[in-house]
This record gives sequence, C-alpha cells and structure tokens, in this order.
Amino acid sequence: MNRLIAHIDMNSFFVSCERLVDPSLNGKPVVVGGRKGERGVVASASYEVRKYGVKSGMPIAVAEKLCPKAIFVPGNHRLYGKYSRKAYALLKRLAPIVEYASIDEFYLDFTGCEALYGNDPWAMARKVRDAVFERAKLSCTVAIASNKYVAKIAGKTVKPDPAFLGKKVVENTGVIVVPEGQEQAFLAPLPIERLHGAGEKTLPRLKEMRIQKIGDILSIPKAKLEKAFGPSAGDWLYGAARGQGGTTVEPIHYAKSVGNETTFGEDTDDLNQIHQTLAWLSEKSCYRLRRLGKKARTVTLKLRYYDFQTITRAKTIPETNDDVTVMKTAYELFQESHVRKRKIRLLGVTLSKFEKIEQADWLFSEMSDKKKDALYKSVDAIKRKYGFHKLEKAASLDPDKGRDPRKDGPSPFAKPKAK
Repeated sequence: MNRLIAHIDMNSFFVSCERLVDPSLNGKPVVVGGRKGERGVVASASYEVRKYGVKSGMPIAVAEKLCPKAIFVPGNHRLYGKYSRKAYALLKRLAPIVEYASIDEFYLDFTGCEALYGNDPWAMARKVRDAVFERAKLSCTVAIASNKYVAKIAGKTVKPDPAFLGKKVVENTGVIVVPEGQEQAFLAPLPIERLHGAGEKTLPRLKEMRIQKIGDILSIPKAKLEKAFGPSAGDWLYGAARGQGGTTVEPIHYAKSVGNETTFGEDTDDLNQIHQTLAWLSEKSCYRLRRLGKKARTVTLKLRYYDFQTITRAKTIPETNDDVTVMKTAYELFQESHVRKRKIRLLGVTLSKFEKIEQADWLFSEMSDKKKDALYKSVDAIKRKYGFHKLEKAASLDPDKGRDPRKDGPSPFAKPKAK
C-alpha cells in the first residue's frame, strides 16, 4: 500500500495570529518577538518584511535597521497556543492520525483514505489547505509524500503561499505532492541547503566536496560519506539524499526537552544578576518538567555573549526535577564555561533525557516523601492559577526590587502531554 503522509506548515503563524486579533496589521510588515529599541530576537516575520532580509532568529535591532517601517509586537504565546489547538482539532477531523509536531507544524497520515478524496492526492492537499483557511482563518502549506522527511522538504518549496497574500489564486498554490517512487528525482535538483537536518557544520563540508545540489550526493559511495562525516552522519546523508524517511505519524506529541532562555535588557557581567537569572530559568524549567510528570538526567546551559558567540554546555546528573539541584548544576556549568570580562547577552537552561517520576527529589530532605510531594503540588497549583511569578524562590529575585529583574509576566504554560 502506498503511503500518504502530509506535512502541514502554518505560514508566518505568530504574525497570522496577531492579525486575527488586530486586523489593522493585515498587509503590513510585521515582526513578532519584541518592541522597537528593545532586546530580543525575531520569532516570526510577515512575508511583507521578509523581502527586506528580516528572518526568524535575527536580533530585533538588526531587523529594525533592515526595515525601519516594520511594526514590532512582543508576542502572545497564550494566543498562539489557542489557535494551534484549534488547527489541531480541525486536522483531526480530516485525517485518522494527526501528529502535533510543533505549535505551527503537523503531520497527517492519509494512508487508506484515498477514496474519501476521489483518489486524488492533489485534491486531498487542496481540501486541507482550504479547510484550515476557511475554518481557522490561517494560511498553511500542504505537502504530501510517502514519508515525513520528503514531505517536510517539499513543503518548503511552495513557500511563501501567495494564495492569501492578495495575489492571483491558482489551483495548486501552496500545495505539492511527491508521488511514491519519485522521492529521489524530486530531491536531486534542489540546492543542498534544502537538505533538512544538514546543519552549519555539515553544509560547509559538503560544499568543500563540491556538492551543490542534493543529487550530487548520489554519486558518492556510502563508505566515502561515512569516512568523511562519521558512520552515523554518513549513513544519514546517504539515505536522506535518496528520500528515505520515517512513515510513523505519532498521534500524540511527546516533549523531549523543556527549557527557557532570556535576553538581558543590557549586556551584563554582573554575577549577582547572572546567578538570579540562572535560578529563575532553572525554576521555570523544573516547574514545566513536574507538570510533565518527569525527571531529567541532562542539564544544558546556553550562553550567548555580546558579540553573539554562543556556547552550550551539558552535564548528566542523577535524575531530578528539583529546582535547587538544577540551579546548582546550571551555575556550575556557567562557572566552567564563562570567559571572564566578557559581557553576556543571553542565558538559557534546558532539561532533557527524561525519566518517569517515581519519587521526587525534594528541597527539604527532612520532610517525609508524602509531605514533600504535597508541598510541590501546592506550589505548582498556585503558579498555574495565579501566574508563575506569584511564588518564586528567593535565589531568582532581585533583592533590591523584590521581584524578577526581567519583568516577565505570568507564565503562559499550557499543560503538556506526557508519555
């Protein structure tokens, strides 16, 4: 049986959500991620502003220079979560199996449903695209292929979707179908940058080997790729260039990590402020981890300096979801990796390698397990109801101001699903 896997990708999702609540933003250059003159990075950019070179991940200050007339909005993750769930609920009515890959990205398995769509995968793709726009008021691209990997790459080839940008609508705008058996032929002419998963280290090495298109990899023996990139990466490149990928669409999205990061209002080398921030990030991450019903074995520190040099360091520890344990580990990683006399722009803490909770490692070792469990449950319940910042550890607070120095609002966390 031929596989029919669809990749759904929302177009400028955060911007689209902002426009739904503020129609005055329609047709204008919009950047989501921060206000003019403030620190931060671009989380989403409208197509009107992308033509100036603005893109996701770019510092707000750079985006402002590239497009001074752009409208900058700080972002509202509660709003984006609301519309993401709305889109997910709709897609579940269109396909028997739907995977929530990210807040603006989904996989659908239509295998066996061909007759419901007239045995026409192009009609299937168009129906999904039109349904999302008509019922959720969101623009998306739809790519159908025999596996998830090719579908994801194919979807990028039909962006931006001009169907809802005031241009002439054509029948197959924003949709694409790669028939089974044509994966390799479809990928071959695409530039090597389209090879999803080939990162900043792999791409330069491929170009050094005079590989400009995905199809150029086909002439390289697998053994040579493994020698050049290592057994694992070489094997992956060999298969990826041939359009090999997974076909299992998971009906539930399981988080593999939780983390938080923050950009300082001004670059800093104040160790007190850094310690407070690491404590705050650790506490937020542990709060989310406990809501997943998990413990983590790996703590990762992200450190970005004023010149945008970014360092990540990780440490494996006994499984935990305890705020203080993670705080101490994060600060140890910072002390080991920080270059003194260099100001810091951004800090982040991420927890990964999850384990299910059996008994929690609590702050007050003299308490019984039952009392400790009740304590954190009560603390987390208060955070959920009244906002994360209504109850925090002293280590994360500015002793002079009595609250978080980053002025972040109540936590927007929606309850995640746990495996």
